Amino acid sequence: MHLGVIFQQAQFARKSCVDGLLDSDRVATTGAVVSEVLIGFRRKDQADWVASRLRMTHYVEANWDDWQAAANLGRELAANGVKLPLTDLLVATLALRCQAWVYTTDPHFDVITELKRFHPDQPGG
Repeated sequence: MHLGVIFQQAQFARKSCVDGLLDSDRVATTGAVVSEVLIGFRRKDQADWVASRLRMTHYVEANWDDWQAAANLGRELAANGVKLPLTDLLVATLALRCQAWVYTTDPHFDVITELKRFHPDQPGG
């Protein structure tokens, strides 16, 4: 997912959806996601604007058990030949703990079948 001030036409629907979720107070994030999103901006003023929007979201802190669960999930997936980045493992673990839906275009999350995915183009998300 990319948030930004300037979007290509193909990204407009995603931006509109994210704006709607933010406006309706339906977004939660965690530190790893905030950093990952903000790193994608070349200009500080754009990153600062997006950070101000992300600051309005619910913040989910990862605790010891979450980190351990992320490691367990990573080990389980690796045993089946699938290696995921630590950030993705942590996001999945937090979403499972909070019973939250994940809105992402990252195909890494497709392999975590128990994860609820938000799809704005489908009825009910």
